[in-house]
Amino acid sequence: MHKPRLLAAFAVGAAVFALLSAGAASAADPVQLRSHLGNWCLDGPNGSNAATVVNPCTGAKSQLWAFNPAGQIESVGFPGQCLSISNAADNTPVTLASCQTSSDNQRWNHEANGKITSPLGPCLNVFGGVAQPGTAVIAYHGIPDVADEEWDSVPS
Repeated sequence: MHKPRLLAAFAVGAAVFALLSAGAASAADPVQLRSHLGNWCLDGPNGSNAATVVNPCTGAKSQLWAFNPAGQIESVGFPGQCLSISNAADNTPVTLASCQTSSDNQRWNHEANGKITSPLGPCLNVFGGVAQPGTAVIAYHGIPDVADEEWDSVPS
């Protein structure tokens, strides 16, 4: 009599677990970061110590990113390389650099309004507000409601 109840309880628990975990994306699931300027994605095409740019979204590995538990945005195309800024000044290039978990210049927060902000103050910005292939991505103080500072996280 107790065995059927135990099996039924186990089956219900397993089903609930499966339902809850089936659609949940982990923090490390790769995404494209698509600018609100259109079909332009954050791209780190040249690897370590190179500037990031926007290019037409293609799904290339250099356009795929993972938000890791340390609050960093890590390149899928160049594992171990994270978005980095050397300082908080406007127009500072956003580059790829070796991930350093203790460094605030590599921590980012993707806010509900689409801005990707650093604890140092600036946010990711498409330089000049006009996207073209290879346009630089820079750090710039946040300006409300401007498309060149807003990004969608699009599952790959």
